[in-house]
Amino acid sequence: MPELDLNQRAKVFNALSDPTRLQIVEQLADGQERTSKDIADSLGITLALFCHHSNTLTQAGLLIKRKQGQSGYNRLDLDVLHQCLGSLDQPTSP
Repeated sequence: MPELDLNQRAKVFNALSDPTRLQIVEQLADGQERTSKDIADSLGITLALFCHHSNTLTQAGLLIKRKQGQSGYNRLDLDVLHQCLGSLDQPTSP
């Protein structure tokens, strides 16, 4: 996977700055795929609100979506998350 540039990392951190989106990421951190409805129900939010937040996470590169029939399935792109968070461990050059 190519290294994330500064703008992409900023999108990831911006997406994670919202408590609801952070809860979505935490739910998917085990690498399992879940339906949009299951996630929305577990958070006590509407499916429409979940879709709004999932779009932000998708644009940041954190969420991978697929559709099967009428159900939407979501999983976290753990490589993007690890790469982004791992960039904080690296020393920066002056």
